[in-house]
Amino acid sequence: MKFSILVPVYNVEKYLEQCVDSLLDQTYTDEYEIILVDDGSTDSSGRICDGYAERFPDKVKVIHKKNGGHTSARLEAVKNANGEYCLFCDSDDFVEKTLLEKISDATDKYDAPDLIAYSFNYFRNNRFCKKKETLSDSDRLYQGNGKKELYEALISTPLLNSLCTKAVRTSILKSDPTDYKKIYGKALAEDAFVSVYLITEAEKTVFINEHLYNYRTVSGSITNSFSPESLNKKNTLFLYDRFIEYLPRWGMDTEEYRQKLNARWLNETMYTFSQYYENAMDSKNRKAVLCYDWSSMLPDEVRSGKSNPYENKVYREIYNNLIDKKFYRIKIRFLKKKIRKLIKKLLGGNK
Repeated sequence: MKFSILVPVYNVEKYLEQCVDSLLDQTYTDEYEIILVDDGSTDSSGRICDGYAERFPDKVKVIHKKNGGHTSARLEAVKNANGEYCLFCDSDDFVEKTLLEKISDATDKYDAPDLIAYSFNYFRNNRFCKKKETLSDSDRLYQGNGKKELYEALISTPLLNSLCTKAVRTSILKSDPTDYKKIYGKALAEDAFVSVYLITEAEKTVFINEHLYNYRTVSGSITNSFSPESLNKKNTLFLYDRFIEYLPRWGMDTEEYRQKLNARWLNETMYTFSQYYENAMDSKNRKAVLCYDWSSMLPDEVRSGKSNPYENKVYREIYNNLIDKKFYRIKIRFLKKKIRKLIKKLLGGNK
């Protein structure tokens, strides 16, 4: 068997059938398996999974377990996978019907690579939107010294974060010695944390420049009501430490790459701040956003304020104002931004 598709399932009764139907409706005609891991769902998701196993006993397996989170469910699926390659699919997403066929073609064309990556579409409000940024504008093979490009992409961008856009040799997944219990519940960066190991261990990686996965997003995902508890879950310093651990293995433990890594953490953290601040529902929530300890989400080298040519200068200024409690400067900055947007909208409406 060539493929095992691993699907962690938790309280997704609304979308689960679309997900599993897309996995069953493949143009690939050889044998493959779908492993649904019901991670302690409290809605009808578990029953829906069992229904598929009853109707497709030769193709669909179901595992029921206590709730342990996304990574826990995936690890349980990996243990039970029989395919040469594992693919991952989130249970509220769905895939293109040519997914397995395209991946199979790539494994033949590039002589059985260890990892095949591909692009995805965003699916929002029943509409598709192709992701503009991709790893490459054409199909690519990465091996030997060429893998440095993959490590650079990991360090500087989110392009290789998702497990759902990778088919990975199952033997690599099963030989992973990492103790993932420490990242259970850290949904924001679980995929990237796992991907660091997989991309490092894959001697030969192929990128297919096709949008084969459909990632469902919800409009207004940043809540209007600020919660320090929810924001604490977005702390990704455990992933930063993972990168620091791997830089020497990649031959990239230099000032340049550390600066790029530090810049990414500042830029993404201040982007998160900006989203929360701009979407705050009232002055009380805006004050809570301003007073949150944003430095707790940043590495020591970033907190120090040391000059970094890869940082977004506006984000550095915002961060420094937060630390110095010069909140009035931040308020003025975002007020000006709001006015510019309003003027642009008004002018656009008069055209």
